[in-house]
Amino acid sequence: MAVEALEYEPAEEEPFALEASELDEASHAEMLMLYSESADSIRFAKAQQWKSVGATLLVFAGMITVARVTQSDILLIKTVAFLSFMVAAAAIYTLVLYQVWQNTEREKLREISKAFSNLFIKIRTIKSSREANVHRYTLLIFMIFSILIGNAILIMNLQGLYQ
Repeated sequence: MAVEALEYEPAEEEPFALEASELDEASHAEMLMLYSESADSIRFAKAQQWKSVGATLLVFAGMITVARVTQSDILLIKTVAFLSFMVAAAAIYTLVLYQVWQNTEREKLREISKAFSNLFIKIRTIKSSREANVHRYTLLIFMIFSILIGNAILIMNLQGLYQ
C-alpha cells in the first residue's frame, strides 16, 4: 500500500501594503520618545509590584522573628498581629495602584500606536488584549494571594506563641 505525500499549499494571501505614518520627522521622534517612556513606566511598575510583594513577605518574616524572640510579651504579639494586617492592606493597595498606573500607560501606548505605520499596528496587536489582560490579572491575583498567605502564616505563628 503506497502512502501518498501530501503537499502543503499555503492559502494565497494578498500582499501586505505598507502604509507609512503621516507624521513628520519631529512628531515621529516625539511619539517614539513618548512610546518609550510609557513602555519603561510599565516595566518599572511591574518591577515595583514584585519588589513590594518580596518586601512585604520579608517584613512578615521579621515580625515572626521579633515575636519569637519576645514571646513572653503578649502586648507586643498583639501589636505585631495588628501591624501585619495594616502592612498587608497597604501592600495590596500599592499593588493595585501600580496596576492602575500600568493600565494608564497601556492606554497611552494604544493611542500613540495609532500614529505609526500599519505594520507597527499589525505587529503590536499579535497578542490579543483579552489574553494579555488574563495574564496581567492572574499575576496580580497571585501577588495578592502571596501577601495574604504570608500574613496567614504570620498569624498562625503568633497564635502558636500566644497559646
